[in-house]
Amino acid sequence: MVDYIEYDADWGFIIDPTTLTMQSLHGKAPVGSIILTKAKETVEAGFDVVVTKYFVAKKTGVEALGGKKDASVILADLALKIMKETGEMPADITVKKEYSNGNVDLVFTASDYDKFVLKFTPKMTACPVMDFLDTLNEPSRREFNPVESWRVERAKSGRATCRTCRGKIEKDTLRIGEPSFFQEHKSWKWHHLACVADDIWGIPEEKLEGYEELDSDEQNVVRETIWS
Repeated sequence: MVDYIEYDADWGFIIDPTTLTMQSLHGKAPVGSIILTKAKETVEAGFDVVVTKYFVAKKTGVEALGGKKDASVILADLALKIMKETGEMPADITVKKEYSNGNVDLVFTASDYDKFVLKFTPKMTACPVMDFLDTLNEPSRREFNPVESWRVERAKSGRATCRTCRGKIEKDTLRIGEPSFFQEHKSWKWHHLACVADDIWGIPEEKLEGYEELDSDEQNVVRETIWS
């Protein structure tokens, strides 16, 4: 059973400690996860930059990290644990550089904007790092298990824009709602079903609100798209 702690931020994300998937932060975080909070700041040159701060969720509370390097150390340990347990190379991790001392840098791409360099040493893997990595299989498809429930429904109008492709979502077509919170009020960021199908593949039925409200044909479309 996963333990959670209460924590929220206006603009935040978690990196799940068991899957290394990055998800939006919605009021609680799994113990052991890395938390990223973001904010826009204006620099002296007069333009805005996004500043990211890093934290780790512990049973006793959220602990601030010194920076991205500290987060990378924790993520390296989490990645190694997952590799040993699954025998697979996580999908978002690639080899960057091998050093003469046997150390290897891996790149973990958590999102388009968040990349971490994970340093593996022979001491960590108990053998040459590349030998260990060579034993790993290609990643299998992993089921998406979000902290907060998502939603599926027929579009009530044709006004919503897909947050993935930026195209209009036609009325009465299936759309997927990504949970979004502002001042504890829950709303939805809408996507075409096809646009997020790969990202939410395998989501537990109990975490997909609205599925039971669809007719049988629509349920078949959802099953074939994200559960087959």
